[in-house]
Amino acid sequence: MDALENKAMTPPRQPSDAPERVARGPRTATPLNLLVVLASVFILVVWLITLQRIAFEREQALAAEMKANASLAIAFEQQVSRALKAAEQVAAFVREQYRLQGRAIDLRRWVEEGVIREEMFTIISVVDEHGDIVSSSRSTGPVNYADREFFTAQRAARIDHLFISQPVFGRVSKRWLIPMSLRIEHADGRFAGVVVMAISPQDVTHFFQQVDLGAQGLLELGGLDGVVRARKIGARSEFGLSGESLAWFQRQKQRRTDDFYDSGQGLDGVARIVSYRSMADYPLMVTVATAYDEEMATTLQRRTTYLLAAVGVSLVVMLFVGVLALMLVRQRAATDALQGSEALFRATFHQAAMGIAHISPEGRILRVNETFSRMLGRPPERLQGGNIFDLSDPEVASAARTFLREQLASDGGALSPEIEKTYRREDGSLLWVCEAVSVVRKRQGHPAFLVLVAQDVTERKRLEARLSHEAQHDALTGLANRVRFRQRLDQALDAVRGQEQLCAVLYIDLDGFKAINDRHGHTAGDCLLQMAARRLEGCVRSSDMVARFGGDEFGILLASLHSRQDCAAVALKVLDVLAQPFDLDGHPARISASVGAALYPLQADNGADLLKQADQAMYVAKHAGKNRFHCAPE
Repeated sequence: MDALENKAMTPPRQPSDAPERVARGPRTATPLNLLVVLASVFILVVWLITLQRIAFEREQALAAEMKANASLAIAFEQQVSRALKAAEQVAAFVREQYRLQGRAIDLRRWVEEGVIREEMFTIISVVDEHGDIVSSSRSTGPVNYADREFFTAQRAARIDHLFISQPVFGRVSKRWLIPMSLRIEHADGRFAGVVVMAISPQDVTHFFQQVDLGAQGLLELGGLDGVVRARKIGARSEFGLSGESLAWFQRQKQRRTDDFYDSGQGLDGVARIVSYRSMADYPLMVTVATAYDEEMATTLQRRTTYLLAAVGVSLVVMLFVGVLALMLVRQRAATDALQGSEALFRATFHQAAMGIAHISPEGRILRVNETFSRMLGRPPERLQGGNIFDLSDPEVASAARTFLREQLASDGGALSPEIEKTYRREDGSLLWVCEAVSVVRKRQGHPAFLVLVAQDVTERKRLEARLSHEAQHDALTGLANRVRFRQRLDQALDAVRGQEQLCAVLYIDLDGFKAINDRHGHTAGDCLLQMAARRLEGCVRSSDMVARFGGDEFGILLASLHSRQDCAAVALKVLDVLAQPFDLDGHPARISASVGAALYPLQADNGADLLKQADQAMYVAKHAGKNRFHCAPE
């Protein structure tokens, strides 16, 4: 490797006590001279071969270690990127809910109820434009963050992405954390505060707890601002230190990713084999390094053996059989060294916590680690030699081929943009992964193979689906809530605007529900609400929507009507089905309903006013004697 200087080795001098040549006739002098020349040439050849063998084995062992560290660096970068994007998604979701709910948002309840389950960053807060906490997942008391970097940076610049701050001592958690923030804006673009969450520096380097990097191995997440976010050297953890003097920080200014030998003068004096990568979506870089003396110990020991063998060969140059035997021993030692380096690579490859596969540019699987095999539910021998695209459904495989071609056409400097895709396991179940592909190129720049890094995100996909559903649906009845109803109403109005069609809202309040709830208990009341919800769903079309606004109030959206009579027909049907008796654990119960209606564009020209008109019409029906329908006047 050009990063590591080769130390020149010089052959030993000839022994000073060599026997003097006796002046003889031409017949004796010529054979002796020839013998000396032949012996000198033979010794020179032996030393040249020995030095070449030492350089070759050292280069091969160093290349194998750099290859292993590069794979681990890619895996570590992918894990950090996935964690940050998951944090950004949670922050964006909290920001959207804060815009809808305002200061009524209750993050502590979300954590207690499991709406937010990410264990790495359950400390999450909403901070207003003055730096005061509006809501937090933990009890905070009066805390102001106006002087924190994550707050001032978001306030000073209009950026809509996650800002990763330097480690600080938390005012709520009372421990060192890495804050991450997302800007909140008013409707007119003015700064409205931030959503802030935090992660422990130790959690960042917890990724490689099952991989032994050695007593002096290094794992680091640093910022391009020159500050170390988290570092682990052996069992020691560090953070918040300056990284300006580190060799990999200086090199990343010219090359976004590289593997090299570092003398360790800028850190702790320990020489290391370093692989670093600058992250594509965040101003961060990841570094994986192993101690040179630890990883190259076998090779260095064998170098000493080679040098001693060369000295021995020089002393017994006339013993051809001994020289030949020594050469055979040296050749066998070289084979053992290469096999040992390959074994080290395989052990590191299979210990990685991420699924890793090496594939050819055409998509043929060259090798997979144990994690990838376990994720797919297929043994490695069945995966090796197959095509990576055959593991996905046809439409997913087509997109994956396009993604692969794009990576082969890129320069391969930074981590490729990750994609979320699916595989089919052996049992037919669907596996969601967050996947990135990095191209390993030959010296001429041609692709040699691709390193595919896959993280199982199936549980996160399920969490996202559940969060989306719970944020827009009523927990008791399963109906849409008021927020989802308003969204669907706006969509329906946009669809009929300018058309010769009507859109209607029915506002329904159950008459006599409180008396049943008091008489039979809340459990029976909840059961009645669920049965009423199912009856209301039976009154509408699949294109319409039924929602529960809260308590015993419901709403119906009739998305597309031809006349007022269509709305009245549905309202009368609602009155009829709700008037039928309900069976509450063997006890019949009767209720009625007061129904108000408003039609677009006859009574209102926007969703808010339409809902307000229907609400007022419902109260008219209730004050008129209940169990009746009233339509808002034009």
